[in-house]
Amino acid sequence: MGFLHLIILFLCFGLPVLSDEWVWIFVIPLVLGVVNLLIWFRTGYRVEAEEVVIYYGPITLRVPIQEIERVAFIKSPFVGPALSVDRVGITYSASKFLAVSPRNQEEFLQVLRESNPNLVVDRRD
Repeated sequence: MGFLHLIILFLCFGLPVLSDEWVWIFVIPLVLGVVNLLIWFRTGYRVEAEEVVIYYGPITLRVPIQEIERVAFIKSPFVGPALSVDRVGITYSASKFLAVSPRNQEEFLQVLRESNPNLVVDRRD
């Protein structure tokens, strides 16, 4: 995922410098590059007493731990608030789904289970 972000950053900041149409080819990639940098440096998760707080660039999501129904260990390269393909999929609130990539997945799961012992865990790869 890091390599993909580096390619995007090169396309956003490197190519406009080489272009003759600097206004159109510089402004749009600059905005996309800034958003990409925000996502890269501001993706993270914090488990508070009652909820999981998810930061993903300019977006902040709050998921109540009691509404989490299922947690699955998955591998997925698709877009979401995760910087790794090794992810923890969270199903909550009537089938809403998101995938996160905490550094220590087992510790993340343990903290969730302390607050929600009814949590279903799917360990399929």
